[in-house]
Amino acid sequence: MLRVAREESGRSIRDWARELGIKSDYLRALEECRFEDLPEAVLAKGHLRRYAEALGLDPEPLLAQYPVRPTFTPEDVITPERRRGRPWLWIVVLAVLLALAGGAWLVLQSPAAPEPAAIELEAPPPPPPPPSDAELSVETVPPGATVWLDGFRLGEAPVSGRFSAGERTLRVEAEGYVTYEAPLTLEPGGTRHLKVTLAPLPAAETPAPAGPPKLVLRFSERAWVRVTTPEGAKLYEGIPKVGSELEFPLPVVVRTGNAAGVRAVLGGEDLGPMGGEGLVVERRFDAPAP
Repeated sequence: MLRVAREESGRSIRDWARELGIKSDYLRALEECRFEDLPEAVLAKGHLRRYAEALGLDPEPLLAQYPVRPTFTPEDVITPERRRGRPWLWIVVLAVLLALAGGAWLVLQSPAAPEPAAIELEAPPPPPPPPSDAELSVETVPPGATVWLDGFRLGEAPVSGRFSAGERTLRVEAEGYVTYEAPLTLEPGGTRHLKVTLAPLPAAETPAPAGPPKLVLRFSERAWVRVTTPEGAKLYEGIPKVGSELEFPLPVVVRTGNAAGVRAVLGGEDLGPMGGEGLVVERRFDAPAP
């Protein structure tokens, strides 16, 4: 389903990987259902949700199909047949014990020089394998900023948890502030505590509308959006930067994969977000009546 939707969009995996900030190998693994090649489940499901929304698909049915590994194997179940003993086994054991007793009696009857007792040394247990994950905690100024790791939303600061070690990308966003994004190295078994201070955006005056009214789309979160004319001619499709604006002449039809991250301003009037968090919404905007 993901591959078909991506091919219908006319874009390659490399294009979507660049837009979403997700490795192309992960997107290809999601399309081919190779879940064993993906990172930990919480990040993999986040990649699956964002990829589906960007392609205009409902992510919930796809998330419901994500595999859950069983916690035991059929060999771990003890059946009644395995509990039952074998009667003939006791006869063999008794015969062996009698043979050992007879051999011991013969040895005791013949004098022999005592042999020194052998000392058995037990090998030390192998060292535990080194940890493959690291602990990370992030707090922000101002508090409550949204924290992302490799394109997966961790939540509002402060956040903490254990994640796979390696080279990661940390992003912090807050409305009215410049977005922070930087590479982050997590050492195996290590602990990182970060405090990120965001710089406020410079104040900007909203110019008075001039000429025919237009539609302005403001992006407070990452969101895929497609803008067409009512006749279907495409004016724009992509994922704009957070904090950017797009302007279009009316009338237009807007479709987005994250309605909460897109605010519509029609003829200078702020209509608010197009919908709720993570919702796919399509809406037509016409010029206001004179």
